[in-house]
Amino acid sequence: MAEPVSAEGDLLPGFAPEAGPDPAVLVLGTFPSVIARRERAYSANPQNPFWPIVEALFKISRVLPYRERVAALNERGVALWDTVDACRQEGSMDHTIRDPVLADVAGWLEVHPSVRLVAVNGRTAERFLKRALRGRAIPLSVRIAVLPSTSPANSGTNFEEKVRRWSVLRDYARDPLTRSSRS
Repeated sequence: MAEPVSAEGDLLPGFAPEAGPDPAVLVLGTFPSVIARRERAYSANPQNPFWPIVEALFKISRVLPYRERVAALNERGVALWDTVDACRQEGSMDHTIRDPVLADVAGWLEVHPSVRLVAVNGRTAERFLKRALRGRAIPLSVRIAVLPSTSPANSGTNFEEKVRRWSVLRDYARDPLTRSSRS
């Protein structure tokens, strides 16, 4: 069921960052889908393989309640956010985003100096990130990795390849038992 908001309607709000103390990784998407906004959960579309990728990488079951999955990711030092804080949009496709209000990623990284990796979920998120960072400095210690989009619209990369590429998160995430980073 599509939201009754047109590209000319009010700005749709995105989500606040989901982060624990001292995150090591920031995963940046573009903007929550209609399903994600309805469910109030990042990557809530069952066709989006983000949570199955997380399960493959970190053994966090995709069937756990959302809050438990996020808490388990946060324990590993992985934070979730989007490059667009608000916009006008019909539907869920990134190309329908209008009048984006960009997230203050540089400011967030200043407040979270523990971040060593910004994992960008797809090329559209990368374009918005570049716009958000224009004229802003981020620490040289922060690596930016552009990963294959987990959007259901990205059928050009198979699941196994996505898991392989997304495995970079493990290089920077913490072991929840020792709280130490692998990087």
